[in-house]
Amino acid sequence: AWYNPSALAGAGRPAVMAGVTFAKIQSDFNSSVDPSLNSSMSGDWQAIPHFYYVQPISGDWTTMLSVNAPYGLITDWPGDWVGNQIAIYSELRSIYITPSVAWRPIDALSVGVGLNVVDASAELSRYDPDPPVEGTAVVNGNDTTYGGSVSAHYQPLDDWSLGGRYQSHVKLDITGSSTIPAGVYPASAALELPSSVNIGIANTSFNNLSLGFDVIWTEWSTYETLTVVTPTGADGVPKQWEDVISIRIGGEYALNESWSLRAGYVWDESPVPDTTRAPELPGADRQMIMAGFGWTWSQQTIDAAYSFLWAETVNMGTLY
Repeated sequence: AWYNPSALAGAGRPAVMAGVTFAKIQSDFNSSVDPSLNSSMSGDWQAIPHFYYVQPISGDWTTMLSVNAPYGLITDWPGDWVGNQIAIYSELRSIYITPSVAWRPIDALSVGVGLNVVDASAELSRYDPDPPVEGTAVVNGNDTTYGGSVSAHYQPLDDWSLGGRYQSHVKLDITGSSTIPAGVYPASAALELPSSVNIGIANTSFNNLSLGFDVIWTEWSTYETLTVVTPTGADGVPKQWEDVISIRIGGEYALNESWSLRAGYVWDESPVPDTTRAPELPGADRQMIMAGFGWTWSQQTIDAAYSFLWAETVNMGTLY
């Protein structure tokens, strides 16, 4: 319903999936000048929910609804850490509500199209030592905007299938307020979430084993500058992010009619260049391994998995 809606064209019956991912990410800052300046980001658990619904219309037409949060971040540094003039707390939440429809014109091919309704909110805080602020400045706001997606699924053989999806970029005009010790003032910021292209292949040639391989290209070069506009002017910070590739490999083995085992591996290229890496999102190339299981009885399934992610050690951007 989200990754490739076209693959569900011709679904045999309605289906509902709901769940939550609990994520805990830890980042550390280590000073090469003075170890007493070392600091660690708060590693609180974050809950990321998702919901999918599939409703067949006919033998070849299926409608779907997905609700999830593909882009988002929270970084929370101590208020007195050495980089507090750059960032203390940063949060971006983007909820994608995507109704879509899929059609199977022939047995081997299906296509889909979807509308992305994106509800986003953001909050940034940092310490500003200069008048008239002389304290912690907090900027927050929200916006709702729209995008779309198209997808296709092709199964030339019983045990081989190919899929692809294009998701458009969305432009956010975050409007809200800037709170400083002297008062509350209007503020705004423009942000563009990237377009992406997913291409995947799946195979079921081996008994009870399903294998998948995906490559995802993401157009993060749309994030050139973070500019916050307040009544006192525009404060712009260069970002100059780069387009990136992600590679994902996964498999599922059916032990019997009730139990399945799953495992996977992800390699994510960081879009953050060495020059503009900042503490509100200290991005680095990262890898992730995961393992899980599924238990099915009657028409219900319970899925659970654990993932472990690690990233390269990198330097703060040279602009900072």
